[in-house]
Amino acid sequence: MTSWFDLNEDDERAVAAFMTRVAALPSAMGAADPMQVWWKAQLLRRWDAERRVHAPLDAIQPLEIAAGLGTAAFLLYLSLPYLR
Repeated sequence: MTSWFDLNEDDERAVAAFMTRVAALPSAMGAADPMQVWWKAQLLRRWDAERRVHAPLDAIQPLEIAAGLGTAAFLLYLSLPYLR
């Protein structure tokens, strides 16, 4: 079951039957060109490296936002006596 919509048992059976038929379809691709496979592997390797580099930045971004908002609120609190 997924969290964004509900399927009853009949729907799940229908989806499973459809996916089984799709998986059984013959592939029109045939034998892949070795150079094309190599290029795709290199592209995936680069994407994976980029994802690994950006992972710490993506993880810390919510903390940066929270720290910035907290600092802004603290500075507003400190400046309240001067605003009155």
